[in-house]
Amino acid sequence: MSDTILGFNKSNVVLAAGVAGAAFLGYCIYFDHKRINAPDYKDKIRQKRRAQAGAGGMPIRRPAAAGNEMVPDVTDPSQMQRFFLQEVQLGEELMAAGNVEEGAVHIANAVMLCGESQQLLSIFQQTLSEEQFRAVVQQLPATRERLADMFGARADEADNEPPLVQYLGDGPPPAQIQELIDDTDDLE
Repeated sequence: MSDTILGFNKSNVVLAAGVAGAAFLGYCIYFDHKRINAPDYKDKIRQKRRAQAGAGGMPIRRPAAAGNEMVPDVTDPSQMQRFFLQEVQLGEELMAAGNVEEGAVHIANAVMLCGESQQLLSIFQQTLSEEQFRAVVQQLPATRERLADMFGARADEADNEPPLVQYLGDGPPPAQIQELIDDTDDLE
């Protein structure tokens, strides 16, 4: 029997394996401690347990224009808020990655779900490039119909007013924005 493993001293190999194991264990303990001490840890655990306890409160999958996405229960404000924030974040990430069309779909979803659509559009007008904002505005009419289909009859129960659009740019608004400003009918 030899005292070497792949040309290394056996005791050095055992020592290195022990140090690597201790480092991995320390890494696991550190991140578990960090996870447990997070301010929203208990809320996440409660939400996860509620979701596992009954599928009645879980969002359901329905096909949408941008693929399958989770559709929240319109009567649950926390699910609607999560869906809204998810759409804003996903839209911004897609636009930052250069996928303007798909990002505009998600931003338009968020605008249509927002109770203060006009203010949200104003914020996006200031933060997005002109091309990106124009893509969002172009998506709004189709988004109204798509969200009505996604939420079905439940959408009628929720407060579902079309966004009020106010143009904040210099000069006259572009024709597409002017159409949205003049549009007062609701999904008809």
